[in-house]
Amino acid sequence: MNTLQDLLDIPALPLFAIVGAGLWIGAFRARGISLGAGGVLFAAMLYGHLTHRALPRPLTDLGLILFVYAVGLQAGPRFLHIFRASGSHFLLVGFASTAVGAAAAAALAVALGLGPALAAGLYSGATTCTPALASALDLVRASAPGQENAASVGYGLAYPFSVLAVVVLVQVLPALCRTTPEEAARRAREDDARRAPPMEYRDVLVTNPNCDGITVQQLSSLRVARAVISRVKHDGIVVAALPETKVHLNDVVRVVGAPDELNKAVVMLGCVVDEPMVDPSGNLVSEDVVVSRDTAVGKTLRELAVYERAGAVVTRVRREGLEFTPSASFALERGDIVRVVGSRAAVDAFTDMVGRQERSLEETSLLPLAIGIALGVAAGFVPLPLPGGLEARLGTAGGAFVVALLLGHAGRIGPIPLYVPNAAKSLLRDLGLVIFLAGAGSGAGVAFVSVLQASGPRLILAGAVVTLVTAGAALLLMRVVLCWNPLTVAGALSATMTNPPALQAATELADCDAQAVGFASIYPVALISKVLLAQGVFLAVSAFSR
Repeated sequence: MNTLQDLLDIPALPLFAIVGAGLWIGAFRARGISLGAGGVLFAAMLYGHLTHRALPRPLTDLGLILFVYAVGLQAGPRFLHIFRASGSHFLLVGFASTAVGAAAAAALAVALGLGPALAAGLYSGATTCTPALASALDLVRASAPGQENAASVGYGLAYPFSVLAVVVLVQVLPALCRTTPEEAARRAREDDARRAPPMEYRDVLVTNPNCDGITVQQLSSLRVARAVISRVKHDGIVVAALPETKVHLNDVVRVVGAPDELNKAVVMLGCVVDEPMVDPSGNLVSEDVVVSRDTAVGKTLRELAVYERAGAVVTRVRREGLEFTPSASFALERGDIVRVVGSRAAVDAFTDMVGRQERSLEETSLLPLAIGIALGVAAGFVPLPLPGGLEARLGTAGGAFVVALLLGHAGRIGPIPLYVPNAAKSLLRDLGLVIFLAGAGSGAGVAFVSVLQASGPRLILAGAVVTLVTAGAALLLMRVVLCWNPLTVAGALSATMTNPPALQAATELADCDAQAVGFASIYPVALISKVLLAQGVFLAVSAFSR
């Protein structure tokens, strides 16, 4: 009985030994640069070379699915808003840069006399895109049976350099842009504020005679501005602006909303004044309440009957870093931060209605999480028709990512709310990444030396050229043409190269959402483009080889 052999047969042991060793390697820094999670890939390759073993393929796929699903959930709330504003730019970067890389791969294959299957695999590995390899293999099996191994060889040779090069490039990107990660993060937050301005307030003296004697509810029904009246000062007394509260000439009202909407409200009501709106008795208070009670999740403010049951005014809601001016039809979700104004008793009643179950905020709703991942995996197998009767698929990772983006934006699966705490998202993302790298690296390490000896360094050089050309085209478009923030570029470059370790390195640059949003904005376009272009490389080289 071989004890070592028996231990290696237990996947959990080599998996976590590789992860531990790889993270230890990745922690070392040279001139401020480190491999980070990318160290797991090289520890895994060494393991595969020494033991001639690869971790089970389903384990690798599971890691990749968890990683991209967590990234999709993180970026979903902001993605669609930003894509509506700059979707054409994302399409340009995602397709143009990957197309330049595909053209370079085809040209090098023809110049070096490489076969079409080897060229398609080389392109997939140089852009670190496993779904592209799977797409190419489908075409190779149909058009050139027996050449599948050549595609896998090309992928395995080009993949390691691509992972390492992009991780290093992401870490030096702020310096190349002549800035620091902290400064880039500050500018990114300012850009976010311009796109989705934070809620502000104005104290307005009522001088419009048309507003004299009408209620807050009647003012709201005019729909002149998407703003909320939170307080009314009448004869020196400040009260909460309940629906039945009347507004009179020379009253002062506090209006809450986005700056543009506040300007509309001021035009309707009167003029801005600098007037204290504090109740000297201390009975009128304003507090932030975190939504945590199950009975409130998914319910609109109208359904909760906030005014009738609590006698309080909801002035703003903060969700995933974005603030909203709520209407009666606004539905609350777990983790929302609600600003409420009213008497002490009213605020306490509202808090009892929607909060006081903070422990639930630390719990992940596993049912919708599992359903979402299952839907994503299934979506990856939906065929996408191509010219010539061919078909392509997003693959399990691509499908999981797209579904996670949509669910992250919607916040629910049908009637089931989807809530994943930020700590759980981080754990899913990091754990999935290191599992994927351990599996991919061990598989590449098994055949790496023999393939290198047989094929020569020219293939590695060709793969490196394709990697650098693709990354260079993306950087040129994002920084020179579109002038994006360096942190957004770091995330978007990781997506262009479909490179999870690079995203991890980008995330560690600064505490900012710009990297995840940049990744999410480009990833679907880059992934679909490469799935199609890998087959295009095969067909183009085949045509030149005849």
